[in-house]
Amino acid sequence: MSLLTVAHLSISFQNKTVVEDVSFHVNKGECVALVGASGSGKSVTALSLLRLLQNAHVSGSVQLDGQELTTLTDKQMQAVRGRRIGLIFQEPMTSLNPLHRVGRQIKEVMRLHFKKAPENEVISLLKQVGLKNPAAKIKAFPHELSGGERQRVMIAMALAGRPDVLIADEPTTALDVTLQKQILDLLKALQKKLGLSILFISHDRRVVSYMADRCYFMKDGRIVPPHVGSESTVLYRKAPPEAPVMVSVRDLSVSYGDFKALSHVSFEARQGETWGIVGESGSGKTTLAQAMLRLIPSTGSVVVDGVDWTALSGKQLRAVRPQMGFVFQDPFSSLNPRFSVKEIIEEGLRLHQKALSPFLRTRRILETLQKVDLDKSILNRYPHELSGGQRQRVAFARALVLKPKVLILDEPTSALDVQTQEKLLTLLQNVQETDKLTYLFITHDMRVIRQMADHVLVLKDGHPVETGTVRDIFEHPTQSFTQQLIASALLERTHA
Repeated sequence: MSLLTVAHLSISFQNKTVVEDVSFHVNKGECVALVGASGSGKSVTALSLLRLLQNAHVSGSVQLDGQELTTLTDKQMQAVRGRRIGLIFQEPMTSLNPLHRVGRQIKEVMRLHFKKAPENEVISLLKQVGLKNPAAKIKAFPHELSGGERQRVMIAMALAGRPDVLIADEPTTALDVTLQKQILDLLKALQKKLGLSILFISHDRRVVSYMADRCYFMKDGRIVPPHVGSESTVLYRKAPPEAPVMVSVRDLSVSYGDFKALSHVSFEARQGETWGIVGESGSGKTTLAQAMLRLIPSTGSVVVDGVDWTALSGKQLRAVRPQMGFVFQDPFSSLNPRFSVKEIIEEGLRLHQKALSPFLRTRRILETLQKVDLDKSILNRYPHELSGGQRQRVAFARALVLKPKVLILDEPTSALDVQTQEKLLTLLQNVQETDKLTYLFITHDMRVIRQMADHVLVLKDGHPVETGTVRDIFEHPTQSFTQQLIASALLERTHA
C-alpha cells in the first residue's frame, strides 16, 4: 500500500522550471531511490515534499497516507515535518548547530513533537543508531565527533520524531567506504526494525542498487527511463612503460608526542605513474601528503626527482616547492572567495616565478585553462559563481600552472556526482599522459582507484597494510583489511 504519493509535481524559481511533472510513490516499509546527477532535481524534489523551499512555485499533489500536504497550513505542516516525515541531510557538519551539544539538538526535536525529552530516551536513541558511549557523546559538540558519528547523530535526530517516512539526501557521500557501508547497513536495519519507508536520494547507482527496492531516475528535472551502461566500465589502467623514479619515500613517520600518526611508510613512484593511497578516515592518508610536502614535521626521507626534500630548508625548500603540487578535497573552502579565478591561478606564479612578465603570466594561465577544459570567460568570475566541477578544475589549474612533476590529489572527486566525477577523472588522465605527471591519488573510493591507479598503498591507523599493483590488490588482496575495503565499496569482483 502506498504511504507517500507524489503526482505531477512541478517546481519553478522566477519562471525557470527546475522540476517538471514528476510522479512517484513509496509503499509502507519500502526503500525507493531518486537517482541522478547534480542539478537533476532530486534534492529540490525532496525538500518540496516538506515545503522547505523558499521563493519557489510548486504545483501538483503530495499525499502522505491519503492526506494532501500541499493544502495544509504552515502550523499543520510543522506537525508533519520531523513527526511524520524525517529528513537526513547530506552534510551533517553544516546541518548540526555548532554552538549546541548534540544531546540538546536531539532533545529539541523531541520537545517540539512530544513536549518532553527524557535524557534516557536520547541515550537510547543514540545507542539505537550505533553510537559508541552515547551517555558521553550527548555532551559533545559536533566538531568533537568524527564524520561517521555526526551522520549517526543526524539519523538519530531524524528518528527522534518517530516518523513513518525517512528522506535520506545523499547520506553517505562524504564518508569513506567502510563508514559508508556501516551507515547503509544501519539504515537497512532501522528500516526493518521500525517498519520505515525510505526515500533515498543519491547520484551513485551502486549505493542505490544496495539500498533500494525500486528506483526512479531523474534528468533535467524529469523522471526518465534508466540508461543502461551510462557509467564507466574502465577496469584497470594499462601499465605505463618503465620510467625513471620521480618520488621515493623511505620510512616516513609522523608523531605527536606518544601518538604515531604515520609509521614507516615507503614506496617509489615513477614518472607518469599513479599511486592510489587508500584507507579509512583517520588512516594517515592526508598526514602522508602533508609530510611529503614538508608541511608538518616528520622523520624518514622524501626524494623528488633526485633531490632529498627532508635535507632542505628555507630558500632551498621554497625553490623546489613548485615541483610537487597539491589539489585539495573541497575547492570551495580552499579557493580564496575574494579572489577571481585569474587571481587564484596567478598567485603561485607571482610567488614562485617573479621573473615572468604580466603578459607571460597571462599566457601561461590561458594555456593552463585550456588544459583543464575551462573557457577564458571565467577568469573574472569568483568561486561562488562556479559549479562544483568548475571549482575543482580551477583548483587543478592552480596546481598545474607551476608545471609540477608530481601532483598530490586529496579526495578530488568525493563531493562530485558520478557524471562530473567521470569527466574530471578523464581530464586528469589526459593531462597526465600529455605532461608525464606522477600522481599520488588519495581517496577512500576504491572504484576510483581501480580506474585511475597503477599501484596501491593501503593504510590503516598510520601503518602500511599492503602495497601492490592495482590488479593484484583488487584480484588477490592478501590482508583482511584490504578485502574489507573492497567489499565495503560495493564492487563486483571483475576478472579481465
